[in-house]
Amino acid sequence: MAPPALSMTTSERPMTANAAMAWLNVSRSWEFLRREMAPTPERWAATVRITLACVICTIPIMIFHLKQPAMLMVGMFMVTREDVSTTLLGTILAIVGSIVGCGLLLLYYMCALDLTWLRVLCVPIIIGLGLLMMRVVNPSILGLGVAVCTGFGLTIPDTTSNTEILNRTPFYYCWAWSLGLIVNLAVQRLMNPRTSRSLLVGGLTSRLEAVEALVRGLATGKEVEPSRSSIAAFAFSGAAEQLRLLNLAGAVESLLKKRELEFSAQIILVDRLVTAAAVLEVQRITPGQEALKKRLLRVAEACGAWRRALQQHRPPEISAPPIEPSTGAADMDGLPALAEMERVIELLPLAARGENLPDELKLPPHRKSGFLAPDAFTNPEHIHYAIKGAMAGTICYLIYTLCDYPAVYTSVITVIICSLSTVGASLQRGVLRFAGGAVGGALGFISLMYIFPHLDSLEGFWLPFAAVMALAAYVNFGSVRISYVGIQICLAFCKCVLQTYGTYTELKAARDRVTGIALGLLVFGFINSRLWPVRALETLRARLSDVFRQLARLASLPDKGENPAPRMAEAYNLRLKIYQDFSTISEMQESSKFESDGELRKGLEALTDEAKSLLLHLLAIIQHRPDLRPDAVPEPLRAASLRFRATLAGVLENLSDRVQGKPERPWPDIEAELAEMRKTFAVEIKNVTDPNVVAHLHGRLALYQEIVPVVGELTRLRT
Repeated sequence: MAPPALSMTTSERPMTANAAMAWLNVSRSWEFLRREMAPTPERWAATVRITLACVICTIPIMIFHLKQPAMLMVGMFMVTREDVSTTLLGTILAIVGSIVGCGLLLLYYMCALDLTWLRVLCVPIIIGLGLLMMRVVNPSILGLGVAVCTGFGLTIPDTTSNTEILNRTPFYYCWAWSLGLIVNLAVQRLMNPRTSRSLLVGGLTSRLEAVEALVRGLATGKEVEPSRSSIAAFAFSGAAEQLRLLNLAGAVESLLKKRELEFSAQIILVDRLVTAAAVLEVQRITPGQEALKKRLLRVAEACGAWRRALQQHRPPEISAPPIEPSTGAADMDGLPALAEMERVIELLPLAARGENLPDELKLPPHRKSGFLAPDAFTNPEHIHYAIKGAMAGTICYLIYTLCDYPAVYTSVITVIICSLSTVGASLQRGVLRFAGGAVGGALGFISLMYIFPHLDSLEGFWLPFAAVMALAAYVNFGSVRISYVGIQICLAFCKCVLQTYGTYTELKAARDRVTGIALGLLVFGFINSRLWPVRALETLRARLSDVFRQLARLASLPDKGENPAPRMAEAYNLRLKIYQDFSTISEMQESSKFESDGELRKGLEALTDEAKSLLLHLLAIIQHRPDLRPDAVPEPLRAASLRFRATLAGVLENLSDRVQGKPERPWPDIEAELAEMRKTFAVEIKNVTDPNVVAHLHGRLALYQEIVPVVGELTRLRT
């Protein structure tokens, strides 16, 4: 193979402005908003529920003159999820976090208020502790509750000197936060029919429907455009999120806990089915033989029966006839993915029972996560993160204190909320926070100036209030690109219109809030870019390098021994790690759009796309007839296969080093190894008499031939 193109280092590459920032271009901004604000029935339903909860909460706010009404509203936006089960769990954890945070705040008021030097010294300590908890505590919502409550409470002593009010403030915070979450939970339980189980079933049925449509289309010769197919998206999203939801929701749904083995087995099978379908889609087969067409239709019918059984909450009963053996090796040649799909259908009755599962349907054992992250005390990035946030928060605190301008205390809150792991992510969060604050403040300004002076009842107040809360909720239930804007619209608007409990037309609150946000963004942006800067692009490179190393391990898994279960378990464990890395890479790609060096970002995106294609081909190889005994394959062919996979692993290791910027080593010649594999195959296939083994060998060789061009494209890409 020809030597691959060398990559430029970061220092050699010109720093170019990023043309992908949608908010810098009017046409792109309009297209971005049109795409992100697209309506769906689920989004409208979620908007109605949270808007109703906000309107209901205005009644106790007005009747009892509750303190901190904005915190009451924002808590609902931060905790609400698609299903009521995870909303319940998040509500419980958020309330516990607020109790801990308010307890720390009360301790701070009791011990440090009368000593100015101690109070100032406690500011960086408390902010740093809150940020550190957000980073290392599991689940992170506990740390978020502590950080938000303490962040709000730190600024109160500078706005009032009344000791009695200060002592009550932590209780006001805890009560407001808890009341909003409880009201929201009640509305969700009454109006939201979706549970974690229904989400899991919906995810499985949508995947099965996509597989059924693809396979049926292949059988009938119907062209399916890859850009309009959802198979690839399902394949790359993997099963990690569904398995996480199953594990999380089991704490509040007893049925999921009871049927955990059954659901996990079906999730694994559907994941394998989607992966095989994605490989078939790439191959673009044309069923010229009647036997092949029957096999495809049989798989499609089985997927349809499986999907209907899940929707009706009953065990699947596959009524299709048993799969007929191939008449020859040619029928299986080049279609090991279809054989894998047929294998999945055969295993379905075992998964439906959830008892005596074979090893290939069991999740690999994993260590349960504790209260703290495994690297809580060993990873210096956690300390760097907390120190940067503490420094920025303290500087903001000193600025508004020395300038006698405590109304811009939102600068400290901005630092806490916008302190994220990378420069790009922090800038992205800051832009979203500023945009949401500006929109919410503008709507508050319009309401105070032109609407509220003409209203004299709570019913009249509800109309503009509900309209803005509906807008905030609608944005909040969008994608992660804009959802944070919804929270900020809610917070800024409530800060304007819920300042007092009578007629109020003062506009200082909107002005001070936007000023505080701008101050916090400027201070934290300066410190974050100068002190231990972590760029999203560099994090993306590190994760992509890890992906190639995991792929190398996947390619070099040993193919020996009579029991394939250990190899399949390790392969699935590696697969879940790769899915997690791809999820992080996707997040970093969004954050990197707010950083410079667009050329590097485009190169890494191209590498990521090819790495996803390579993952599909590798999984097809790993899952290809795992039940076939290795000793049934001639020893020369086994040795040639091991050499090919070792060469493939070597190429992937070199790609990992290249992405990470390490010195390059000599590149193994995978094309020459494939040529040797073909020669050995041509000689040894004549000595094999078992038609099943012949079909297996033809399919395996076809998979090797398909993966080489993908590897070649990877080596030619520049980063």
